[in-house]
Amino acid sequence: MHNKYVAENNTNFVEDFKHYKELPAGRAIVIVDSSLNILYCNSLFTDIFHLNINDSLHRLNPNSEFLFLIKGFLGKNFRNLTFDVTINTDYENGSNPFQVDIERIFIKGEQFFLINIDTQKNRKEIEWKIDSLHTALDLGNVPIIIADDKGNIVFVTHSVEDILGKSIEELFYLNIKTLFKEFLNYDYEPFLRAVYSKTGWKKIIRLKGNEKEEFWDIHLHPFVATYNRYSGFIISAHDLTEIVYQKQIIEQSEKKQKLIIENISDLLLITRRENGTLILDNANDNFCKLFELNKSDIMNQKLSDIISKDLYDKIRQSISEIENGPLEIYEFGYESKKDRYYNCKVTYTNAGTGNDKIFIVTLKDITEEKKYREQLEISYLKEVQLNKMKSNFLANISHEIRTPFNGIIGYSEIINDCLEAKDYVAIKEITEQMKDVLGRVLELFTNIVDLSQIESGEIEIENVVLNCNQIIKHVYDKKYKEAEKKGLDFRMELSDTEAMIEVDWVKLEKILELLVDNAIKYTHKGYVYLGSRIDGAKIKIIIEDSGIGMNPGDIERLLSPFSQEIEGYTRPYEGLGLGLTIAHKLTKLMNGNFEINSEKNKGTQIVITFDYKDYGME
Repeated sequence: MHNKYVAENNTNFVEDFKHYKELPAGRAIVIVDSSLNILYCNSLFTDIFHLNINDSLHRLNPNSEFLFLIKGFLGKNFRNLTFDVTINTDYENGSNPFQVDIERIFIKGEQFFLINIDTQKNRKEIEWKIDSLHTALDLGNVPIIIADDKGNIVFVTHSVEDILGKSIEELFYLNIKTLFKEFLNYDYEPFLRAVYSKTGWKKIIRLKGNEKEEFWDIHLHPFVATYNRYSGFIISAHDLTEIVYQKQIIEQSEKKQKLIIENISDLLLITRRENGTLILDNANDNFCKLFELNKSDIMNQKLSDIISKDLYDKIRQSISEIENGPLEIYEFGYESKKDRYYNCKVTYTNAGTGNDKIFIVTLKDITEEKKYREQLEISYLKEVQLNKMKSNFLANISHEIRTPFNGIIGYSEIINDCLEAKDYVAIKEITEQMKDVLGRVLELFTNIVDLSQIESGEIEIENVVLNCNQIIKHVYDKKYKEAEKKGLDFRMELSDTEAMIEVDWVKLEKILELLVDNAIKYTHKGYVYLGSRIDGAKIKIIIEDSGIGMNPGDIERLLSPFSQEIEGYTRPYEGLGLGLTIAHKLTKLMNGNFEINSEKNKGTQIVITFDYKDYGME
């Protein structure tokens, strides 16, 4: 009756025990009450002892040492007991040694006994597993240290000897706190706190190897064994030496790359495609400085959001040409908003994964080079122009000198003939004509000297405030007969009030004479006009004619010395082409404005403008 009561009372306890997943499957388990009635047993127990639930351990051989030890335990107050015993059963052919663990359990005042019987076969399997684990750890060169809950070392693999430079004999039962104090130095306190608090800890430490310094990643793992009966520490080590050295090599390489990039004088940016979008991968300081960018803010951003649209479009087009064609380098020009000119090159390198490419863009500042090249081109054109002017000058001067001197020789022969014929009237006429010829030669040399002084900056300007109408009238009177002789209507029109300007009298008269001479020379019929006009604070002197005129496109060229509209010996007009040049340059030297308006066969108008000066102005 008592056994039935106990069994019914503890049905729930037994049922819960059956579902306890952590029970080792390789051991025989039995739960009995204080009368040794079996409340629960597993299949292995049944196989060994041929007993089942509701049976009693009293059915075993009464002389059995196993039963004797159990009864002795029941009569004592021990909490648990472990013993080795040999039991005669037909399990695995005869008597077998077993290890028995008995633990006393109290539930609601009732006393029960959990008997855990480990078979020889199971123990051999466990020993084999442990030996296999030891062998695997040693052969695999895995550094492992196991310490008990006090920190005393109870197991080490052979590879730990090489790492720490200590033999296994030295390491066994050495405390891990003592061991690692030697290697951790300033990082020892965190390790010590982890040991005392039984928490995880890890640290990369440096150790002096045989050939080079070694780096090991040390991990401290606290653990608690089954049933909380054992606890301790596992210390594992992972060799990071090669990884650390590789990382150092990569860091040094990246540092060198950065130094190279930053020391490139050209502007440099590196971009890559990411989901079809160009992303800025890197840029040197010169590039950031030009575009006023903060490097830390632009890394891995869209390239289109960083640089100007025109530069982005050119880079994108260049990359497209490289991706879709045989080109490996693409070049283009770019002008920044700060009037700087750049020669840009785009090339690429493989990123190392698949077909991904990294595109390298360099911008070389060629502003000074471009300006120098443009200056060379200007100088070359000037040189060509000067050579042409020299050739024209030599051709014209030889013609201009030869013509009058041939005339003088001719006149000399005529004079000889007239002297023999005693025709003194003819001699007088010829002498006058010779004076005109020599006057033109003298004027020719005078103009050459004047231009030379102007070009060299040696000419002196002596400005005074004067009424330009007086000079205009003087030139008109001087040139009137020449115009009349050619049948031209020579007109003069002066301002109603005095036209006061500040100029050099002699130079202004020279200007007007040269321009009136040209007007008369190049006008075959019609008129020549010379006059002045007051236009607000300006005085305008106008020379106008109805002559052959000039092509507007030739005006700038004709302002250069020794230039005529028609060059060469066959030109229809005499002269070196210096008149217009000298007049223009002298006007500029006296702070005047020189303007030409002309059309072919429609005449020419030249307007010279000076500031109006009051009498009281100095």
